[in-house]
Amino acid sequence: MEYKIDTTIVFKNKVNGFSISEKRKIRRFIELFAEGGFKKIDNYQIQSYRVRNKSSDNVNKDDAAFIEKVSYAIKHKLWHYHAGFYNVNNEYQIDNGYKLSEKNDLVSQWLIHYQKLSNSHIVLVDIMPHPPFNLLAIKVL
Repeated sequence: MEYKIDTTIVFKNKVNGFSISEKRKIRRFIELFAEGGFKKIDNYQIQSYRVRNKSSDNVNKDDAAFIEKVSYAIKHKLWHYHAGFYNVNNEYQIDNGYKLSEKNDLVSQWLIHYQKLSNSHIVLVDIMPHPPFNLLAIKVL
């Protein structure tokens, strides 16, 4: 199967401002998808732990904008992948950008936001830190 990856100008502009180290991790995500789509991304592991990749409609129910955020994520088919960089206060020690979550997978401060148009086609739309999970700030076409 052939996999297609498009990028928005917002995504490209943000990536241009990153260092070589961060660009390598972004490229790792792109290469994983190009090699095997979601099967490859969803099963990617570092030190025997899976890196978190999930639909962005999984919003905390206590969020004041819960309905708006869930609707926005569903409407625009938004997903996010934990990019694994910017090790703030040395709390993300695994692969210098990840930490083990309570769900036993790897999470990071920075997220790659993308649209899942199909199982073989994604659009990289933004890349930003969290918390907060500022889903409504993501501009999609």
